Amino acid sequence: MSAANTIPVLPVVLPLLGAGLLAALRKWLPRIACDSIGIAVAAADLVAALWLLIRAHEHTIVYWFGNWYPRGHVVLGISFVIDPVGAGLAGLAALLTLLAFLYSWRLMDAGSKHYHPLMLIFLAGMSGFALTGDLFNLFVFFELMSTAAFALCGLKTREPSPLQGAFNFAVTNTIAAFLVLTGIGLLYAITGALNMAQIGYQIGNRHDKLVLFAWTLLLCGYFVKAAIVPFHFWLPDAHAVAPTPVCVLFSGLMVELGLYAVLRIHVVIFDNALASRSGQFRAILLVLGVATVLGGGIMCYAEHHLKRMLAFSTICHSGLMLIAMAIGGPVAIAGMLIYLLAHSFSKSGLFFSAGILLHRLRSVSERALFARGGSLRWTALLWFLGGLGLAGMPPFSSMLGEALTSDASKAISLQWLSWAFVLAGALTGAAIVRVGIHTFFGWGDPVISDRSAELGELPETRESDQKTFWFLFVPPAVCIVGSAALTFVPGLERHLLAAAQRFSSQSGYISAVYGQSVTLPQLATPHLETREVLPHCLAVGILATILVITSVMRRRLTRYLRWGAYLEGPLRRIRDLQSGHPGDYVLWLTVGVATVGWAFILLLR
Repeated sequence: MSAANTIPVLPVVLPLLGAGLLAALRKWLPRIACDSIGIAVAAADLVAALWLLIRAHEHTIVYWFGNWYPRGHVVLGISFVIDPVGAGLAGLAALLTLLAFLYSWRLMDAGSKHYHPLMLIFLAGMSGFALTGDLFNLFVFFELMSTAAFALCGLKTREPSPLQGAFNFAVTNTIAAFLVLTGIGLLYAITGALNMAQIGYQIGNRHDKLVLFAWTLLLCGYFVKAAIVPFHFWLPDAHAVAPTPVCVLFSGLMVELGLYAVLRIHVVIFDNALASRSGQFRAILLVLGVATVLGGGIMCYAEHHLKRMLAFSTICHSGLMLIAMAIGGPVAIAGMLIYLLAHSFSKSGLFFSAGILLHRLRSVSERALFARGGSLRWTALLWFLGGLGLAGMPPFSSMLGEALTSDASKAISLQWLSWAFVLAGALTGAAIVRVGIHTFFGWGDPVISDRSAELGELPETRESDQKTFWFLFVPPAVCIVGSAALTFVPGLERHLLAAAQRFSSQSGYISAVYGQSVTLPQLATPHLETREVLPHCLAVGILATILVITSVMRRRLTRYLRWGAYLEGPLRRIRDLQSGHPGDYVLWLTVGVATVGWAFILLLR
């Protein structure tokens, strides 16, 4: 077999080999060697993923392990099915891992050097998850990714909080894995197959209760990973205690991979089965998406612990991507992909910036940071620019994702969905700006006191290293600049629309797996006028400004005008839902599964 034919497996094999090398030699390798090996492996993985992305742009790459090709319509072996979306996500995973290793160069506590092999195992899991064409191996990579994530979340073993956060993470995501595995078992009982293309081919338009039950379990299992309300409770607890580079991977891609799995399974396996009930299925997803936007956005603005605040903003924006998925069609999926990239870069930049604050000021509590960041001018610039990107303001590429999604919503007479982007951008952007005003300028009234304002976190670096080194700035700068630069990439919408069209075609995917060719119709690239998005950007700016002013200057306003403070302060009953008790989270997960299941049975039967 030629070397070129082995490249499809490199995004998984390279980090696993690197992890094995580091795990075996970590006791004898100096820290600088571990950092160097991690950076080299992540860079090589990025090159391999980019090569696959270029090749997959021409045609879908199907790699059969051991050359076990299908016989007729029976799939005998395990395959990677690599299209531009899967290859792009694998490349994004490698890029974020590379930036995370660069950020943690020499300074961050590596947990007795467990950090580097665990990060590479996490990278291998994310890459395999994005590339596999086998439903069971999707679960295997789900578990590989989750196991590494559990350990990374609890890496700072000197504190009890990381262990509690990792335990909550493990409990909820293990139940999610059980749901997924049970759903896979039911589909295997129905079809006798594990390859997604073969399962989709054999199910056809069948949508009886057994098929719907299997789909419910798969959907809810991956919605836990995607942090969709009410399956989201583990995410803020995990982000609050995980090391900063790990939070970058959690929010930058792991959550989005949950949505990727739902969309991939829906398109390849259940597209024909649910075709006659597409409106009802869309309604279910839209309800979940809007609830996620509202719950995540409100709690984001109410938080005063920076990492938890950013975690709730991830939940909010995950709801926006679910809305785009629910709208469906290549245009909406292209909008979702642009928004995914923009969110990944902006959110990663914000987490890196929060890590710099923790490094320099030894806290991520908004109350403890008040008026202490006046000398951190470059960190302030990155923080505010990240907030603009998160809010979808020009010139950041999240604006393009919103424009494409809004364009697709008009085609199905759901124009009101575009205002979900306005609400999400205003709530999350205002939270970022409020923290920046308090931290870097010290303006306004003291931060409202609540439980989250008092939460502390041990720094990740030694106090003697409080100098802000250049390599701490490079990752957030790359992310923020990347989020804006995507807006000016020539033909980006056209390429992503073509990728989304191939990704959303069940017949195209199945034909590629069976070695057949299918010609998809040429779609016209939507003509996006910037002025059509500007009213929404203006609405986001006005609403965010009102929230910030009425929160920061609350004591100078009458109580009837303290709108931002009302969102920021009380909400005790909503806050109490985030109890930190795994039993409560399991209860809400069970309620979510039952609710979605009943909705499927009532609306899709």
